Amino acid sequence: MQLSNLKAGMRAKIEKILEKKEIKIKLASLGIGIDTIIMMVKNDFIGAIILAIKDNRIIIDRDLAKKIDVKVL
Repeated sequence: MQLSNLKAGMRAKIEKILEKKEIKIKLASLGIGIDTIIMMVKNDFIGAIILAIKDNRIIIDRDLAKKIDVKVL
């Protein structure tokens, strides 16, 4: 399932990031990587989405979220 398809309140584990190395490095600096557990805070299915990773909130672009595969927990 794509990260962009999660509904608010759902938890998931990141399985694959289908993006260039530079973007993967940027995501890693934000705490987003393979096996990271995330919770969807806000997803209106238009525009950016808000994720929770531990105690942090991160906003990412919907196009990028479409390139991140997750497994729902």
